Amino acid sequence: MKFKGKSFIAIVLSPEPPYQDWFKEIDRIIARTPGFFIDRPIVLDVRGTKIPIEDLETVLEGLSERSIRVFGIDGISGTRLKPGMPPSFGGGRLTADVEIPETAVGNESAIEATGHKTASKTDASRKAAKSDKPTADPAVKTAEKPAAEKANRQPRAVPEANGSSIVITEHVRSGQSILHPDGDVTIVGSVSSGAEIIAGGSIHVYGALRGRALAGVSGRDGARIFCSKLDAELVSINGLYKVADDFDAALRNAPAQIRFEDESLVFEQLN
Repeated sequence: MKFKGKSFIAIVLSPEPPYQDWFKEIDRIIARTPGFFIDRPIVLDVRGTKIPIEDLETVLEGLSERSIRVFGIDGISGTRLKPGMPPSFGGGRLTADVEIPETAVGNESAIEATGHKTASKTDASRKAAKSDKPTADPAVKTAEKPAAEKANRQPRAVPEANGSSIVITEHVRSGQSILHPDGDVTIVGSVSSGAEIIAGGSIHVYGALRGRALAGVSGRDGARIFCSKLDAELVSINGLYKVADDFDAALRNAPAQIRFEDESLVFEQLN
């Protein structure tokens, strides 16, 4: 018998009362990006909340109604859980502790990552884990690839010499996900709707940002998101997120940077 180790990006949800308002935020994410929670490992973080077991049942039922399946609960004793509830879960690490092989990011078997927290709260959210940058590969000739192969192929990532950044030299298409929890990610192109960039450091997009961008997932408040055209579905830095409906209308389709300051996201137009 052989045992294999594998790590995954997990979305960590921290429920907060009143739960009706908390679920409204969840519903806003689902309405904007219906597939956001599909096939994602979900962990509930209730550390320090002393949540009554009846309230935990309410939260789990509400998530189940939204087809969000929780595979573990962090911060609660297993003896308090009722039969049928997800198991008590612990031992999570910040992504900064994870080793990432220096191979193409698009190769799923080569990617290792661990949990990051997506803050599904009203204005301020607690923190979690985070992701980084890229260089050109002149050997990539997409024009010579058959259409079917191009549709399924992940973009190539070229690590820089220091291993802290990666550069993606192609457009990131819908359904594709770039994960680099150890540093910056640079996209020399656009990010399509339905695509996702997750970086431990900053994210640089030299094109339109239409998908989801999650920077600073390794706990870096100083991470930023830069793009030539802001049309994202969701942006997040160090676990604090905003969806497109919350963006300033003046910044839509404009060059912008996003930074983390005083437990809030600050949007600024680039000249």
